[in-house]
Amino acid sequence: ELFEYRELPYLMELGKVPNAKSLYKNLIDLQKDIYLLDKYLESSWKIKKSDLKKHWKEIHGSMQKCGVPKSKLEKYSAHIYNYQKHELNLREHIFPIKKSLEYYYYYKSCDVRLMRQIIYDHSVGLNSSFTLSDWRYFDLITEVNDDATDVFEDLKTINGNAILLCAGLESHSFANKRFDEFIKKIDRKNVERFRSKGDGSNYKMIYKMTKKQITETSKILKSNLSKVDTSTIHASKLFKNLGY
Repeated sequence: ELFEYRELPYLMELGKVPNAKSLYKNLIDLQKDIYLLDKYLESSWKIKKSDLKKHWKEIHGSMQKCGVPKSKLEKYSAHIYNYQKHELNLREHIFPIKKSLEYYYYYKSCDVRLMRQIIYDHSVGLNSSFTLSDWRYFDLITEVNDDATDVFEDLKTINGNAILLCAGLESHSFANKRFDEFIKKIDRKNVERFRSKGDGSNYKMIYKMTKKQITETSKILKSNLSKVDTSTIHASKLFKNLGY
């Protein structure tokens, strides 16, 4: 579902990826391994380096099955390491919302960007249709959508959901205002990129998909956040561990 939502099968078809079925299966296995790391970070307050090492061994093994050479494993893992740091920093009362939301959500989309990078590595002339950076604003808004959709689910885990952090550490009005401004910024940037590319460019498709996600995400965010009061957020697994 994630892959289809992020248009990865479409990219593989457009890029005429050889042995596409085999690569697709390996990408799903890689995504599962990343999810297992995420699940460990969301379920355990005290993190063991030995456990992290085991998860990364599996992730790197899956990356190599996807054709990533051993020499590039650290480079291709860098943004996932960075997002992992965001999650670990929660335990030190260091919160990602203290920096820009664009910075946070850029790294939150690290797994999808890794999948795209691998697809591009295997593709034939895909860059002539879309560059990797063309997907930036689509990735940002779909990650916000993910947090907005998962608001209730994330109350039960140690999760750096930026929407819940903004509402729980500051206020609901603060969260609504900050995310409204961020979504409007994504909208502006998406329009600017479309204008710079031109109406006849392939970016028109990504532009339209991003516009659709902006509308849907704004609705989901306002609806779901209004159903979670401050006391509920402070009773969540994360905030309990933080001492609220």
